[in-house]
Amino acid sequence: MRPTAKASCLWWREKMTESPGRAGTRIVVGVDGTVASMTAVRWAAQEATLHKASVQLVFVDDGYAQAAYSGSSDASHADRDDADGRALLAAAELEAGRTLPPGRVSGERAAGSPAKVLIDRSAGAELLVLGAAYPVYDPANHLPPAMGSVARACLHAAACPVVIVPHHWSCMPACA
Repeated sequence: MRPTAKASCLWWREKMTESPGRAGTRIVVGVDGTVASMTAVRWAAQEATLHKASVQLVFVDDGYAQAAYSGSSDASHADRDDADGRALLAAAELEAGRTLPPGRVSGERAAGSPAKVLIDRSAGAELLVLGAAYPVYDPANHLPPAMGSVARACLHAAACPVVIVPHHWSCMPACA
């Protein structure tokens, strides 16, 4: 077990004990179809089960906001992207639904910058959960973990705590 994983679980438990049974507790999860984001969905669903929270899955398609001068007016390409986005969100809803009862999982497709949309959705949430496709910190090389621009922006500006779940995470007994 990694100490950072244990610490995040302990922090969440302490925070939730300050306001037990609070209605409307919501965990927002960024979904992009990667293995890392599906891992984040599983982590968030398990946390939501522990704390009787709901999970809001957010898929952001930055392709929606194409400029008129981009020259990409191919309707079949847009239809394919739309179908792909719906399928990715449906797969994430199915994954979360394996752990959570009906009514505690919602999905949203949004247009725009993924970082901006996720930061906006973090308002009023207890947690914002993102998957990390990059390796976690290795003390041997003394370098901080690499992370993408969306995760960096969310860590900097989200209105709630942000949890970055490593792509290789699996349920840890300390969190159960």
